[in-house]
Amino acid sequence: MDSNSARPFACHEGRVVSRGNLWADVNSLAAKMPDRPYLFNLCENRYLFCVCLLAAAARGQICLLPPAGQMAVILEIVSDYPDAYIASERDPQQAGLAWFAAQSPRSDSPAAQPDFDWQRTTVIAFTSGSTGRPKPCPHNLNTFKTSAEMAVRSLGLWEQQLLMLSTTPPQHMYGLETSVFWPLFSHLVLHDGRPFFAEDIRHAIKTSPWPAVLASTPTHLRSLTKADAPWANLAAIVSATDTLSEKLAGEIKASLGQSPREIYGSTETLSFASRETLHENLWRPYPGCRLLHDENGQTSLASAHLPEPVPLQDSVQSQDDGRFAILGRHQDMVKIGGKRASLTELNRRLKDIDGVADGFCFIQTGGTNEGRLAAVVVSHLDKQAIRQGLQPYVDEVFLPRKIHFVAVIPRNETGKLVKDELEKLVAGLV
Repeated sequence: MDSNSARPFACHEGRVVSRGNLWADVNSLAAKMPDRPYLFNLCENRYLFCVCLLAAAARGQICLLPPAGQMAVILEIVSDYPDAYIASERDPQQAGLAWFAAQSPRSDSPAAQPDFDWQRTTVIAFTSGSTGRPKPCPHNLNTFKTSAEMAVRSLGLWEQQLLMLSTTPPQHMYGLETSVFWPLFSHLVLHDGRPFFAEDIRHAIKTSPWPAVLASTPTHLRSLTKADAPWANLAAIVSATDTLSEKLAGEIKASLGQSPREIYGSTETLSFASRETLHENLWRPYPGCRLLHDENGQTSLASAHLPEPVPLQDSVQSQDDGRFAILGRHQDMVKIGGKRASLTELNRRLKDIDGVADGFCFIQTGGTNEGRLAAVVVSHLDKQAIRQGLQPYVDEVFLPRKIHFVAVIPRNETGKLVKDELEKLVAGLV
């Protein structure tokens, strides 16, 4: 880690925090934390989240990151970690769960970096549990350091002093990587907020002491393209959590002035590949990362930041030069009339139709007949116009027989579909 204590690390509550002051804040907070093995780091301020995570690591405590912030999800996990406590700015007022009131120490004098155990588990992040109970994915500081350095170098951000602004919470792996660990292990500067509205994001970028990198999601970036105002001081755009279509990437470039770069990864692997969507369809692994394929068609990632190869949840087609295409999740593939398609690809085509604000496809079953594709959309278009928008790109058997119109589609903070709410929505469709 960089030993230059005067180098800027974060913009926090309107002031620039040096790396030396970061370590002073970490030491101060660590001295006040409860003597317990696990904590749920629910701090909303990104700098405070970072300080709390590092203070816990200095104390030998493990930070638990649930797939969602709802108390029911946390309580499901805490049954396996009964000595865990919650660290956050506000009291969750949950019986049976201890609360630590996390506050930024705002230390005046710099300090030296704590003596971390780089190989000890620092974070246990949990998958969304879409196939069952949330799955724990342990990672240590050395994993995050190696991964961050590979990513920042691969994206051409190495040794650049840029503000790293994210619309994704740090409790999510994408937000954790890009907005916390990328600045920690490079010259990038952490922005402590999570602005949501276009004007707030634009103001934060415009008033930054340095040009800014915006890390966001396709859903959020789509909304930013609707804002009719210039985007000054924006140096780069990074996107993840869902596929970014070439059409949307072009709209982002036209509206925000930067060609977006996508990164690809998972909670289990962290990010390990990228592409500039407007100029390439295939993904390029970061240097030091390579894909392995077995005789059963399973693809695994081997990388310097991982202790052993990790199986991927996606079906992948690799080229001889190491680049690859993502064919879709194994459970994402649907078969109708003897033909196969990926729901992810169908969703991408659906949302690319001009006049469709949001949407998704699903298999609707009924009676004894084979399931047929249906769609849910937020749109002012009629059904025929939507089918015509899909027709040039989709086989006839995958044109949605039924199209349901709704006012809003339930998505979480990262723009992903919320499984439980989605099931309720689909169950209520007529």
